[in-house]
Amino acid sequence: MTIETELKLGIRRGDLPRLRAHPLLATARHHPPVRVDNTYYDTEDEALARHGIALRLRQMAGRKLLTVKTAAPSRSGLSSRQEWEAPWPGTFDFTFVEDDAVRERLEKVRERLEPRFRTRFRREIWELPCGEGHIEIALDLGRLEAGAAKLPIHELELEAYAVPAAELLTLARALAQDLSLWPENRSKAERAMQLAAGTWAAPVKAVAVELDAKGDPLAALRALADEVLAHWSGNLALLPYRHDPEYLHQIRVALRRLRALLQIFEPVTGPEFASHWRERLGELAAELGQLRDLDVLLDELLTPALERCPVEREALGELAARLSSERERLRRRSGRLDPGRHGRVLLDFLAALEALPGNALIRASDLRHFARDRLEALRKKARRRLAAHLGDPSPAVRHRLRIALKKLRYGLEFFRSLWQGKATARALARLKRALDVLGRAQDWQAAQEALVQRQKRYPEERLAAAVLLAWHHERIARDTAEILGNLEDWLEDDLTG
Repeated sequence: MTIETELKLGIRRGDLPRLRAHPLLATARHHPPVRVDNTYYDTEDEALARHGIALRLRQMAGRKLLTVKTAAPSRSGLSSRQEWEAPWPGTFDFTFVEDDAVRERLEKVRERLEPRFRTRFRREIWELPCGEGHIEIALDLGRLEAGAAKLPIHELELEAYAVPAAELLTLARALAQDLSLWPENRSKAERAMQLAAGTWAAPVKAVAVELDAKGDPLAALRALADEVLAHWSGNLALLPYRHDPEYLHQIRVALRRLRALLQIFEPVTGPEFASHWRERLGELAAELGQLRDLDVLLDELLTPALERCPVEREALGELAARLSSERERLRRRSGRLDPGRHGRVLLDFLAALEALPGNALIRASDLRHFARDRLEALRKKARRRLAAHLGDPSPAVRHRLRIALKKLRYGLEFFRSLWQGKATARALARLKRALDVLGRAQDWQAAQEALVQRQKRYPEERLAAAVLLAWHHERIARDTAEILGNLEDWLEDDLTG
């Protein structure tokens, strides 16, 4: 058995000449491209995949190899997993698998195995000396095949041989300074399975993390950051293949969650680390904001008004047509977003997180105690923002209240696995409701400001803008007043019972 430690990266095809000429590869031993054909086997009901096992028959350079791999969590493309490999004897023989449980699982389904999908590509390899070992850099170009469905492959795999995993990140970051690279969390097999199921292009969304209550806060930070980075990089990896505005939206959500996570764990990271990365991530998020504002104006405000507002439909329709045209132009520009720029920041952050020593006193503290303290700090800030808004109900003060509530919601979501009581579920439901209402109020305010600015260029939009804003105003004002009336009591209730 071997433990495979690798870092998988997508690469822009236009950067391939620069990769081959890269100075970092000048001292590497080069292996010319060879054809690799892989067939993956499983049962019709995917019994192996459901237990995290991949079974592969590989044909390469006149040889056939049978490989068994076990699934492992990927940290922004970086993964370690068990692997067993043996020459293909002409039939399924799993005696070479040293793990009894894995071997028994394979034997149990032997008679039901069938080919499920294939990967076909040309692999070009560089062996780069590193310390007492080396790093293998494999460039794979080809396609995934699942029935009639096909998906291109263009990626790098950096694999460590007698080299610390951190060296893979160091090399990836160095290459990413000159090339457009981004972490790829999903293996070829995982993508091929999703291709077969028709789900390969589904936007990646946030998922819950089960924290180890006996672990320390730094371990919790790393576990939560892994999930947020997977949320971010999973959508980045889809950008080169398909245009979907939801990818960009989910990237913005992931960046917002990561910034909130850094603020919550500032006692662990130290203020300088948290401040530096919150600022750097905020710059990326701000670049994606213009398209989101247009989406909201069209989808959340104009579309409902066109469907139900009884007056000035023609003026509203003309405004919608002009904004739709502008959105399409902006989407085309955003759709060409280079995932490599985000990939560089993501790899830099992952390396910084790996090197973080953390605060020794905080690390030694009980995770539940730490979580309660941080949630209480977030709740106190939300209370202060609410009190400020009651004294000054301006849009700017209301927006700060919304931000404070959003951070409290993220904190509850991050730590939710530490408490399974109804109080946390109730608090999250209330916060979601409040944030939905306050979000609509913020969107209305942003739309008002944008439409006023537009009237300097398009004075003919004045009537449609006035109708649109007036139609939404009464409902938004009523819902906002109701939510603000409840918030004071809600913020006094138990959050973690």
